[in-house]
Amino acid sequence: MTVSLCKHSHIVLPPHGSIFRPSDCTRCGLSYNAIQEELQLQKEALIHGASKTGTCPDCQQERTLLRFQPPEQPWDPFDYEPPVSFLCLPCYNTAAVAYNESIAGLLGSV
Repeated sequence: MTVSLCKHSHIVLPPHGSIFRPSDCTRCGLSYNAIQEELQLQKEALIHGASKTGTCPDCQQERTLLRFQPPEQPWDPFDYEPPVSFLCLPCYNTAAVAYNESIAGLLGSV
C-alpha cells in the first residue's frame, strides 16, 4: 500500500468539476474516486491489522476481535476522537448497524 503525502485539492466549480463530481487533484493528478478508494483500503487495513484474539466485551465469547471506531462527524468537537472498541464480527456488524440507525434518526429528526 502506498501512502500519499499530497494535501489533495479538487476543483468543485464548473467547468472543471462540481460538488458531485470533483476534478482530479490539482497537485498530484489522482482522481477523487481513486483517492476515496485508497482511503477505504487504508481504513480496512487498519481494522484488520489491529485485529486480535480475545474475549468480546459484548457477547463474552472468545473470538477474533476487530477494531471498531465510529467515524468522526462534522458536529463533533475539533479534538474529539470517537472511542475505539474491539468487537467480534457479529457484534461489529450489530454496532455498525446501530450507529448508522442512530445517525439516520438524528438526521431524520432535523
